[in-house]
Amino acid sequence: MRLALLLHSAELSNHGWHTKMSLTLDASRVESLISFVNRRVRSDGCDHSHRFTEEWARRESVDWHDLLDILEANGCYCDCEVVLNLPYDTDLQCPPVPESAERGNPWLLPPAFECEQSAVFTRVIVCQAGLGRNTYAAEGELLVPAPKGAKPRRRVRKSVNFFIGCQSGLPSEVGIIQECGEISALDFARKVASSGFEELVAFSFREAGFVLSRIASLRPSMAVGSDFADRVGIASRHKELTLHRVIMTR
Repeated sequence: MRLALLLHSAELSNHGWHTKMSLTLDASRVESLISFVNRRVRSDGCDHSHRFTEEWARRESVDWHDLLDILEANGCYCDCEVVLNLPYDTDLQCPPVPESAERGNPWLLPPAFECEQSAVFTRVIVCQAGLGRNTYAAEGELLVPAPKGAKPRRRVRKSVNFFIGCQSGLPSEVGIIQECGEISALDFARKVASSGFEELVAFSFREAGFVLSRIASLRPSMAVGSDFADRVGIASRHKELTLHRVIMTR
């Protein structure tokens, strides 16, 4: 059996994104990876990095970022977790690049959601540097969920959505709830939209009201993530933006 490399075209954006190769590892190559990493971990130990997995990727000429997407989608954040968590009897494919949202609703708000421009909130989401992997925004930087299909300026997992720093434009997979002074949905939206980043220009008081209302009851210092979840109604099915608690294990 051979390593299957599937090519998918990706748009070239203004931020230097290039055509991306999507990776599929067949079961025999997965077994080869696990066996190699297992031998190295047994002899030299795991230092909570992917040093041996990266070594295997270099030897096999496997794209490291695509492989890392496969690993993280399967809960493999270091070499010993590759050995323990990676399924060994099935083909594994890099998660697909998220599709863009429909025009006019890039944050996939619920169809029936309404918000007054003057609605006032007192909690926001900010970055806590070093909180977890793939956290690039600055300490204390205001975060908002990225619209569906947005392309991050640094690498994040394809399997989750991410936050965008309103000062740096850099992504963070996790944010922290923080108390703030009273701010209306309209003023918050203007603050975000005026950041100068093209993916945030369409952020309106509706998006502001949805995000801020979802975190209004969460306690300060709670870690949260962002994603798009399926919602099934009586006569319809759609995806919508969600904010959820993140359990930090390391």
